[in-house]
Amino acid sequence: VRYPFQKQHPQTTTHLLIKYSEYHVPILYGPQIPRRDRDDTRKRYSRALLTLFVLWRTVTDLCDVNQTWEEAFKLRQNHRDEHLLQVIAEAQTDNDAIDRFLLPANQDIDGEHDADDTEDLLELLGNIDEYTTTAINATKKSTEDKYVEETVEAV
Repeated sequence: VRYPFQKQHPQTTTHLLIKYSEYHVPILYGPQIPRRDRDDTRKRYSRALLTLFVLWRTVTDLCDVNQTWEEAFKLRQNHRDEHLLQVIAEAQTDNDAIDRFLLPANQDIDGEHDADDTEDLLELLGNIDEYTTTAINATKKSTEDKYVEETVEAV
């Protein structure tokens, strides 16, 4: 089954979503999901899992203005499939059990070295809203229109 993006999405004319007929296991690249059992990473853990496993278009779909990330995660935690919750729990195993050979060459076992990049990315995502998307689309459309006009004039 194929699903188009919404009209205001910048890739609506070039991309679409495909629902697979068979199950697939996604392979996540990038930093590891932060530890949930440490006070200093619990907020990032909650935010990461919400971002990965909850459907969202804006940050407020994940976390209300008056909620902490931990509260939002706890509220939505029971909405997940039991198998998925088990996979997430197993991903939080002791770091000593992780085979270093399986980690990308540029990632340490704690995955903490690029926390600032992750924070910056999540802040950027929080700043994107429908108005930003609409403005980008308007610019893109005018650029495409100009290109078409110039091409027609050249012919």
